[in-house]
Amino acid sequence: MKKTLMTLILALIAVTSVPTDVFGQAQIYTRKEKLKDITAKTLKVVMTGEDALDESLKQSVSMAWTMSPYEFCSKDDFQKTKGSDKFYFLIVVKGQQRKESEPGIDLLTIVKGGAGADKTIDDMLEVVTFPLRAAVDPSGREFTLLPAFISIMEDHCKHLIDSEVKAYSSLGAKESKKLRMKQVYFSAEDFAPQVEERLIESLDDDIFVKEDEEDVDDVFSQGVFNAVVSYVVAPSEPVSGSVCYKMLIGADDHQLYWFKKHTISPRQGAGFLESDLRSIKLLRR
Repeated sequence: MKKTLMTLILALIAVTSVPTDVFGQAQIYTRKEKLKDITAKTLKVVMTGEDALDESLKQSVSMAWTMSPYEFCSKDDFQKTKGSDKFYFLIVVKGQQRKESEPGIDLLTIVKGGAGADKTIDDMLEVVTFPLRAAVDPSGREFTLLPAFISIMEDHCKHLIDSEVKAYSSLGAKESKKLRMKQVYFSAEDFAPQVEERLIESLDDDIFVKEDEEDVDDVFSQGVFNAVVSYVVAPSEPVSGSVCYKMLIGADDHQLYWFKKHTISPRQGAGFLESDLRSIKLLRR
């Protein structure tokens, strides 16, 4: 059996090593191969029509996106050019879970233009998607944190084209172990309703809970050294089956230090769960 398996592996290597012209025009396009031109192609940032968000997108992309040329475009321009492989697109889309009657959250996504993209955005090659805010009645914190979102998405794009294995990796926090050395600022609104006060009180002295979320945003805006801030994305009125995303983001370096999601249920509301806080406590020992 081992000999047979080794023979199959060697045969596969031999086939994938044969020049493509031996088989005529046949080519195998892996995900890394499809994405490798992202640094050379223009990123079109699609405007939403919402003045405040569009202005924030313009400022944030100008501050944080460095890996390729970029330009801003309208939704009409997106519809006209999304079938061209000359462009990648950054666009705000609606996220709706199966049990939701309407979209619960907005997401930022980067997709690649090309043939087959002329139907819906679901037919386009997705590069990376990041939770932005509640679709209805968002808090407004997304405007403050948006430069970090763009930076995190760019870092993940660079990660994807590092190797074939990394090309299939999901967005996540690669720096969680460094939370041990950070000051953590939570907005009290970012805890799930089921979190008991005694657990919050048991957090160490370098974890700060602020009743006013503006105090947390100020930490981020001021780029406080060695600090991370909490951010939660969930529907304003979640139902069982909605999804909640929980993050800790570096104020000074815009790195992602915590990134988890869970399905909302009567026992698990929107926000950081007790299990999240216990895991964070373990990381800080």
